[in-house]
Amino acid sequence: MHSPAFTRAHHPTGKLFTTHIPAADGQPALELFWLQDCQAAIDAGQRRAERWLMEKEPASLWAVLLVGREGQVPEGQRTAYEVAFLARLQQRLLAQEAGS
Repeated sequence: MHSPAFTRAHHPTGKLFTTHIPAADGQPALELFWLQDCQAAIDAGQRRAERWLMEKEPASLWAVLLVGREGQVPEGQRTAYEVAFLARLQQRLLAQEAGS
């Protein structure tokens, strides 16, 4: 989830995988670098956050995050899910702040 230079400095032999969180609510897309292919977990986290934002009577945010992350294995996938979930919420918050 770090920059390529940071990741290479700490894991010089690891191949880097680029993942993307799409632009939303007028906020820019994000490009992240991981030591494993985490795009599926990124997509799942982003989609679940989007569903939560659209629900008329949303469940508890922490419970939705916890249940979704538990479905991701191994730990790197869980972290990717969390990052995408929270990044999507941040996009919405920043968009609302910009509109104020």
